[in-house]
Amino acid sequence: MLMLLPIVFALAANEPAPAASSAPATNGAPATTTAARPTPLTEIGRVRALPACVPIVAHANGAITQALDNDRTLGIISANLHHTDFDKLNSLQRRNAIEALLRQAEAVRVASSAGDAEVKKLRALAKVSPDPKRQEELKTFADALGGALYRQKKAAVEFMRDIAIMRGREDSAEAHDMMNANNPHPIVKDPIPVAQVPLTGGPAASVLPVPPLTYNKQLQYLGDTLDGLNAGIQTDEGIAADHSIAATSGC
Repeated sequence: MLMLLPIVFALAANEPAPAASSAPATNGAPATTTAARPTPLTEIGRVRALPACVPIVAHANGAITQALDNDRTLGIISANLHHTDFDKLNSLQRRNAIEALLRQAEAVRVASSAGDAEVKKLRALAKVSPDPKRQEELKTFADALGGALYRQKKAAVEFMRDIAIMRGREDSAEAHDMMNANNPHPIVKDPIPVAQVPLTGGPAASVLPVPPLTYNKQLQYLGDTLDGLNAGIQTDEGIAADHSIAATSGC
């Protein structure tokens, strides 16, 4: 039975974010600054506060839990896309492996929607807050957390769409081969192999015949795309983390 790689990622929250540092200027060159990593998002611990804070903390933790679960799932999807040798799998094994990744992506999509429902409740609580400062903090926190959840959902949906495109091109190529095998008349074929058209659309740069992309290369490309989308997710989560305490305590 095919098993995807059992890769487990440590939560980013367990790693301290390094502070920004500036290197001294040398030879008249300006000093360089290393940007600090976004603040890790963590669930909000128990706080001793007025009862008014209880629903805020509950909804905040509900959304944070979904976001952190999505981070783990997207990380596992990316790792399996990069490290599974899809070219060595037979067609059934490869289909099962990709189906497992699609189920994980669907779980991210569903969790993102559930988290967004919690974010909407936080925005509603922000609107009725009598304290303008708390209203601002809570809205900023909710908007950033909602942004992270939206980006996670978008990453999952785009991954599922790209898999559908890849499969569609594969089916089209197989249909071409069947037609050529059954038709005695020569058929003019597209000089650009189907697999060479980037998933983002548009023809390949070269019109010369080239070997089709392997499954590994295509799926590793999708893993790289997920990794690129992760930067925006982490930025939004960092903003939410920076405002989480002020937004959920001292009501």
